[in-house]
Amino acid sequence: MTSVVVGRIGDLGRSASRAALWLLRATGRVLVILAITLALDYALLATVFSGWKREWADAASAYTQAYIRTPYDHDLAPNASSTRVWGTIDYPWHTDRYGLRIGKCAPGEAEKDRPAIFVIGDSFVEPIGSSYEKSFTGLMACDAARQGKAVWNLGVASYSPAIYFRKIRAVAHELGIKPVEIYVFLDLSDIYDDANVYRVGADGVVTSSPFHWYNIGQFLLGNFATFRLTYDLYLHSSLATVGSLGQDRARWTFDPDLMNEWGRRGLEIAGRNLDQIVTMCHDWHCRMTLVVYPWPDNIVAGDRDSIQVTHWRAWAAARHVRFIDGFAPFFREPSDVAVRKYFIHGDIHFSERGHRLLYDEVKRATGDDY
Repeated sequence: MTSVVVGRIGDLGRSASRAALWLLRATGRVLVILAITLALDYALLATVFSGWKREWADAASAYTQAYIRTPYDHDLAPNASSTRVWGTIDYPWHTDRYGLRIGKCAPGEAEKDRPAIFVIGDSFVEPIGSSYEKSFTGLMACDAARQGKAVWNLGVASYSPAIYFRKIRAVAHELGIKPVEIYVFLDLSDIYDDANVYRVGADGVVTSSPFHWYNIGQFLLGNFATFRLTYDLYLHSSLATVGSLGQDRARWTFDPDLMNEWGRRGLEIAGRNLDQIVTMCHDWHCRMTLVVYPWPDNIVAGDRDSIQVTHWRAWAAARHVRFIDGFAPFFREPSDVAVRKYFIHGDIHFSERGHRLLYDEVKRATGDDY
């Protein structure tokens, strides 16, 4: 009986070994086929289908050739034009020769003699998922143009206070003008980015840590049709916008653990970085306005009196900076209604109505005096 059991155990062991060997060989074959496919993909795209490669210079994604490296980490590529994709949304995307996003009412060379208003922020200001004209920055630009003023959009995805001061200074130099007003739209994610992502060297150069994945993404999307086509399918699917809630970059305002881990430190670093804009604006004899606004997480959590509001209101008052509470209008309706109405479905970015709502609040708070 014992010998039979031992025999069966031995048979099972040999079967398991054969299964493992088969799996190993199958994996090896798949990897070889994948390597050959990618090698052919790379070679054909660089030669026979090089026209496709040129057409894919800008794939309308947040981290591809639409962005370039600069001493303040990254910026928009100049003179770019494309139809971008964000989830199921297609929208026009254009930049001028300075790498500033433009559209109807955006100023150009002829408007340099007008009183200049700089608007800076991250992907909400650029903005992601919206045409220029329907964004709050574009609406401000059209309103200001009617008043004989010029709103210049300095916003770029993934910016934070570590970059704002340097970008403002660089654009002022490039344009050869100094603004009469600087609007800083301070995002909730800015606190995380200043605490954990960006580092400013002794030479003033801003680098990102950890390493941004879009460097690898740029190479893969620009050199392999397989990755490009897969990514395009992803952008047109609902999977491109699936993370409206559960975002630590917003939850730090009401999560004590996140506040202790990096929130408090991020607030301090962001404050020091914004102080540089205050000093620069004082030197230029301009006015600074600070605007904050919520993410879906804050609305669902009832985070109306958020530390993002109270902290920065106090910071602004101490520095004679005009402050606008952009949280307020998003809490005038039930949370489920507000999230559905004012944000792109499944995403943190504003819908057309969300952009209009924040624009209306800025217009009301400033008395239409940009």
